[in-house]
Amino acid sequence: MIIANEKQQKLLLEVGTLDLAIGRAQTNLTEAEHSDSVESIRKQLLETSEALLQAHANQENLQSDINKIASDVELVEARIQRDLEKAKQVSSEREQKAVNQELESLKIRLSNLEDSELELMEALELAKVEVVKITQQRTQLNLELESELAKQNGQTLTLSAQLTELSEKRERAFTQLDEELQKLYNRKASRGIAVAQTLGRDCSACRLSINAVNFESMMAEPADHLPTCPNCDAMIIR
Repeated sequence: MIIANEKQQKLLLEVGTLDLAIGRAQTNLTEAEHSDSVESIRKQLLETSEALLQAHANQENLQSDINKIASDVELVEARIQRDLEKAKQVSSEREQKAVNQELESLKIRLSNLEDSELELMEALELAKVEVVKITQQRTQLNLELESELAKQNGQTLTLSAQLTELSEKRERAFTQLDEELQKLYNRKASRGIAVAQTLGRDCSACRLSINAVNFESMMAEPADHLPTCPNCDAMIIR
């Protein structure tokens, strides 16, 4: 039979209540330290980083293609200029015809190159817009992350302070328990909730109903006796 005076029973109940509060605070702290919103923003930042790298690569590739075409344009224009000079110097009709044919071919080539260059320049402008767009998205996401981290840090500090306060209260109450009650409490707490009260005929620890015979027997015991729940073995404070 467990014997405990009224003061010791109140201390047991206080320790049990504080342990439940500490458990909730620890759960809340863990959740605050692993915020879903923070992880979501970080995931989005990673995705936009990859998109930005790809957008920059696309922009650089387009610029490289434009530079190559610009170089080809210069070569074709130089060829055209040489053929125009050559056309002034040839005397035979056959040579003139050959030069003219080459000029026509070069002009077509030049026109195609200029068309390709124009298309690439338009694509480059769109690529630059995409880079700016993704950069702005990253800036906004970074601002959101800073805000969420500040909020998370505030919640973490608050919960840590609450947890410290609860733990200190629990320690003060626990040290006032008789040594045997401390050992008994720790043994029962290692298996579940150590201390409970009655809610009607239900145990507040396991939430199961205590049968009428056991309940009446428990309630009839002396005030300094601590009955236990027949379902979960928690000490019952009446």
